[in-house]
Amino acid sequence: MHPLMRTMTVVMRNGASFQVETAMHRNTPYFLKSDKTMHPAWTGEKEGVSLEDARIARLLKKYEGFVETGLPKEK
Repeated sequence: MHPLMRTMTVVMRNGASFQVETAMHRNTPYFLKSDKTMHPAWTGEKEGVSLEDARIARLLKKYEGFVETGLPKEK
């Protein structure tokens, strides 16, 4: 048995939208939190990623010693 497919609107951060077929039961548009038009990983911008951010600092501290980050060591 195949699921009932519906058309859903996906809205990117820059306002552009497109239609996709999905099995989700969704009547409202799906707004992306990040996409290839705005995320620094795709745009190549360095100012969009802050290593001083508290969430990133906690993550780096949690896995300290497991992965070499290439960041300068604190003195």
